[in-house]
Amino acid sequence: MQVQEEIHRRSNIYTGEGKSKRTYSSKYALSAITFCGECGDTYRRTYWNIHGRKEFVWRCVTRFEQGPEVCKNRTVKEDELYGAVMTAVNKLLSGGDNMIKTLEENIHAVIGETTEYQISEINNLLEEKQKELIKLANKGQDYEYLADEIDELRDKRQTFLVEDASLSGENERIGEVIEFIRNNKFRTLEYDDKLVRKIIQSVTVYEDHFIITFKSGIELEV
Repeated sequence: MQVQEEIHRRSNIYTGEGKSKRTYSSKYALSAITFCGECGDTYRRTYWNIHGRKEFVWRCVTRFEQGPEVCKNRTVKEDELYGAVMTAVNKLLSGGDNMIKTLEENIHAVIGETTEYQISEINNLLEEKQKELIKLANKGQDYEYLADEIDELRDKRQTFLVEDASLSGENERIGEVIEFIRNNKFRTLEYDDKLVRKIIQSVTVYEDHFIITFKSGIELEV
């Protein structure tokens, strides 16, 4: 389900001043999750030909398509972008047990926000309303107002169920990062596309720094 959600998210990205739809290949892990801190558009992988030598870089799509008059944010060499991501990852790992403790507190906060109690209350109320509706129907009395109340309760329950599923997904993402830290704490890792897909939510490029956001919600400045 998480894979399907990610595919849907990446295929429905609207960025830039005109909110244009951006569709890119998922060949590169940072495609569609690297953003411009100035205009908000995505960054795209391309290359410069310098004295016959090809060098891969990442550029803001708005600047690439419309020029520096519209967006002045910098072009980033691929090695620098990868290095920033891994600096953030290794900072996360260097936090070790303290970082795990912070993330575990986040999980407890998420659990505290679950809607299980509200859903249970609605289910009990629905059962009562449905019994009352049946009684009125058997007596040939008007039950339309009760049917409307039941529909409203069902809609409310559906909203809570969606919220609960979202919180459950957030809880799972935080748990995955905790497991990742436990397995790799105090190690120094090198860039890997699979790793990025697993734990990085987004990268935002600014003139003099990057903001790396992990799927657990943690943000690190590099």
